[in-house]
Amino acid sequence: MNARSGIAWFTLAGRRDAQRIGPPQLVKLRVSLRCLPLCGAVLGAGPFASPVNASNVVEIQRQPPAAAPALKPVTSVAEAFALWPGLRADDQPAELEGVVTGAMPNGAFRLHDGALGLYVAKSADLPRVGAGERVRVTGVLQAGGTSPSITPHAIARLGRAPFPEARPATFSVLASGAVDNQWVEVEGVVRAVHLPEPRDFAVLDLGMDGGNLLALVNYDPRTEYTSLVDAAVRLRGTAAVKANAQKQILEPSLRVPSRAEITVLRPGLPDPFAQPLVPASLILRVRPGVREHPHRVRTGGTVTRQLSATTLFLRDGDTGLKVETSAPATFQPGDRIEVAGFPVVKDGMAVLEQAQARLIGTGAPPEPVVPKRMARLLAGKHNSDLVRVRARLADWVRAGPNVTLVFQADDQLFKGLLMLPESAPLTLPEINSLVDVTGICVISDLEDVWVYRPRAFVVLVAGPADLALVQAPPWWTASRLQRALTMACIVLLATAGWLWALRRQVRRTRTVIEQQARHAAALEERSRIARELHDTLEQGLTGVSLQMKAIETDLERSPAAARVRLQAARQMLRESRAVARNAIRELRSETESTRHERLVDGLRRLAGNWSSSGAPVIDVRVAGTAADLPARVEAHLLGIATEAVTNAIKHGRAAHIRIELERTDNHLSLRIADDGVGFDATGEPRSRPGGFGLLGMRERAHELNGHLRIASAPNRGTQVALDVPLCGRTVGTAPPPLPARASTPVARRTAPPRLV
Repeated sequence: MNARSGIAWFTLAGRRDAQRIGPPQLVKLRVSLRCLPLCGAVLGAGPFASPVNASNVVEIQRQPPAAAPALKPVTSVAEAFALWPGLRADDQPAELEGVVTGAMPNGAFRLHDGALGLYVAKSADLPRVGAGERVRVTGVLQAGGTSPSITPHAIARLGRAPFPEARPATFSVLASGAVDNQWVEVEGVVRAVHLPEPRDFAVLDLGMDGGNLLALVNYDPRTEYTSLVDAAVRLRGTAAVKANAQKQILEPSLRVPSRAEITVLRPGLPDPFAQPLVPASLILRVRPGVREHPHRVRTGGTVTRQLSATTLFLRDGDTGLKVETSAPATFQPGDRIEVAGFPVVKDGMAVLEQAQARLIGTGAPPEPVVPKRMARLLAGKHNSDLVRVRARLADWVRAGPNVTLVFQADDQLFKGLLMLPESAPLTLPEINSLVDVTGICVISDLEDVWVYRPRAFVVLVAGPADLALVQAPPWWTASRLQRALTMACIVLLATAGWLWALRRQVRRTRTVIEQQARHAAALEERSRIARELHDTLEQGLTGVSLQMKAIETDLERSPAAARVRLQAARQMLRESRAVARNAIRELRSETESTRHERLVDGLRRLAGNWSSSGAPVIDVRVAGTAADLPARVEAHLLGIATEAVTNAIKHGRAAHIRIELERTDNHLSLRIADDGVGFDATGEPRSRPGGFGLLGMRERAHELNGHLRIASAPNRGTQVALDVPLCGRTVGTAPPPLPARASTPVARRTAPPRLV
């Protein structure tokens, strides 16, 4: 034995191994503890390092390790239960002998040693055993779920043996799990027999005091089981429970080895409809001295509603009853039927379970009960009966095939339940509609008090047709109002945004328009100044120039005539200076000028000035009156006439000029004709002398909304005709602007036709 094996000598395998150490081992343990410093020195590490000698080392190596004693097998179920609460490892051997009280199709079975029973797990390598065999099981004890179990390693058949004595058990004891895997005896009434596939068991629905128990009887094809229905029986078998992952008990059951373990205490009637008819109101009434589970009863009534293939409601007198059939059956409201089933109480109402029904007649659908107050429904007076309630549909929600309806009536909220296939369309009245709800009234909630006191009820609705619309909801519902407010807020926000963008656009447009207006006003003002300068100063200078030329001719030949012309020239200069001063004054002043010369007076003054200066003869002819024309119109007409006369004298060298002014009710004509040299009227005004004057005349005619025509040809004189309408648009109002042209502020009109 080396140093490492010496240290391993001191290791304990666990709590159970320490308990098995006897006195000799304890002596060795004490000696070993004294040698711990020596072992540390041999290994050369740790706090136990100290000088050692060879004799000590040899002594330790001579210590042989003691073999761990084997665990004693468990030989009784009671011993297994004693070890079960603290069982942690799978190393506890077991060797049990007893009777098989029940075998499972997968090979597992229950073993009973005469005092207690436990579960033996399945094993594919071991032979299967049957109920009633005595066997010896060798294996390992397991913790199990609600009781200990054995994983078998070997099974030895020892022959047949009788079942142990059964202990009486109640439903509450079975449901608690206290007798799990134990051989017990129960009594009850068989309510139904099922033979599921595969037919390993015949399943009996056993009614007991406190609940209904499933009893699984090993199936024997030679045995008839349906005759047990409605029989009071005593069963012997092994108790079992279902548990979840947290080892919480869910449902009890009883495993019966064979039909021989069933004793009939009172046989049931072969014909379920052979027993006397009991009114629905007397079902589950108190029967003093009777303690057995209720047997099957027979009653009848009129079908009020069928909610599924196995669930229907009937009315017998003024009592409603819920019936759950054992097999699918189809009935219509108004059918008169008889039913035979087992009465139980569910959620505070009587129910016939595992019932059989037969049709005995047909009739009109029953009328629903219309309670005067909701309190009668809450009191349970019409539990399981067909009722009709006028209420307002507050809300509904669909979850798969279940449709939950919420109603309000008399300040009381109650629910409605509707079952529809998930693929079926659902058409219901609108929310807040007033409807007549027809359905089965069922108490859904009871107060936890010592008296019967319902707190809520549910109306089971068969279909959408049971919701009859009485009054549509008001259009202004809360949801619509909310949507309207939302839309109004959106519109207001959009309008505010649009107004903000529009204001920005208006400001930008106004800025552009103001710039254009200032530019147009500047151009218009420049054009007006140009016309004024051309019609006043330029004409005055032209007259002075002509007078000076005449003075130069008459100065030596006729001094007197030259003096007269000089005076005329000075007068023209004074008038031109006065006109210039007035023009400057108007430009400097913000108010409109009060100076105004009438049209006829201006034409005569023009003719007199030129005639007195020795120029050609100018005749002025006026037809009608022009006294009521606006000053602006007269100023433009006088400017056109002045320009035409000046052009005739300056460029045309005319000897005779005729001015005609004609006024009618809706028309004004101004014509100036001369006998001068003329010019080519088809050319561009700026390409010939006098072009600025013609352009000014066209602009003035445009301001008057008139039509100006100039007819001329070389050596044939010139005729200027202006027609101004006095109806339609007010004379003197601002005309539409002329189309812009790059060369001049205002574009000229197209060339007028020649005058004939």
